[in-house]
Amino acid sequence: MQEIIPDVVCPEPDACWLSLPAERSAAFLPTFGRISVALQAALREHVPAVYFHGLERFRDWRSAYPMLVYQASRPFRGRVRTELTYDVLNPRLMAILFRRARANLTPWLERVEAELRAGGFEEVAQHYSLKRAPGIIESVQRLSASRRCLYRLVRSEAALVDALVDLSGLGNVPAKEQVKKLAAFRKKWQFQLRRLYPGVDFSAIAPVLLDSATQALLSFNASLSGADSGVKLVVTSDPGPGAT
Repeated sequence: MQEIIPDVVCPEPDACWLSLPAERSAAFLPTFGRISVALQAALREHVPAVYFHGLERFRDWRSAYPMLVYQASRPFRGRVRTELTYDVLNPRLMAILFRRARANLTPWLERVEAELRAGGFEEVAQHYSLKRAPGIIESVQRLSASRRCLYRLVRSEAALVDALVDLSGLGNVPAKEQVKKLAAFRKKWQFQLRRLYPGVDFSAIAPVLLDSATQALLSFNASLSGADSGVKLVVTSDPGPGAT
């Protein structure tokens, strides 16, 4: 895992990744629940920032609205091991996402409208006025193109978390199996970050996303014992999944 994405400098994961609990252990849900929330929060911070790097993005409101709804939604806090993120196939969970986004959308619209007007995009800014907040939520729910964009984000988010879950019990398997698990993890993250949203490659944010997940795991481990595990990741000649 020295390089999760080719040509992107990715920090090596801390030895704490070998302390990930097995999926059937009592520690699984509290551990991965915290990791999932941290990763979801990092995605909501960095994905919209990359997508809206240029104000021109806001011209296509059918794609911009779903991104804003995603940004305004809060991370999902799982209470059962099978629900660590939102699920586009679960109407109850998606209703929660939209409800939370509706409650938080106003401050984001205030910021967007101000930036657009300051940048000379007066006409575009009208599509992001505060009075449009209910309509923005409704349009993402109603229009198939916008709904697909949002659901793509949610599905990818779940897949990124699932890839981390696949590393559960990593320290309890032989070195060769560790290498295979890490290689599979890299492949899954590579795939999802390059297809997170139409027309944009988000590979460059892999390091910050991994760091957020790592810090969550370190924080959780510290809350349990405050002691360093002292273990080392396996050494491999493969520059992709290997780590030292």
